[in-house]
Amino acid sequence: MSSRKSTPRKMSKKTPNIMNSLDFKIDETEADFQHRVASLARLRGWSVYAVPDSRRASMSGYPDLTMFHPRQRRLIFAELKREKGKLSPAQVDVLDKLREVKRNVGIEVYVWRPSDWDNVVITLQ
Repeated sequence: MSSRKSTPRKMSKKTPNIMNSLDFKIDETEADFQHRVASLARLRGWSVYAVPDSRRASMSGYPDLTMFHPRQRRLIFAELKREKGKLSPAQVDVLDKLREVKRNVGIEVYVWRPSDWDNVVITLQ
């Protein structure tokens, strides 16, 4: 029998509050921003699909996140970018096509950047 005690892991940095936009840097990586958005969505009951590498996806330009909330009857496509990141022509094309579809079936299409965090929080309620 082992007498080792389990000790809580100490965090070297302050753990950020996922709801507070002031706890995050505007220059965070796209991967970190995607993790933050997906985590919030899951906490709020959304099912989230993240394209592993959109450059290698079966459809060029497909958005980073597809999220749906059956109880709310909502479907969101979100392309995530760093603060100064630019959309590729393929991304612009796909997002434009999704926006055309949304007019008829209630799909939401967004391009979110770290500075949009407050809007992300409101949208994913």
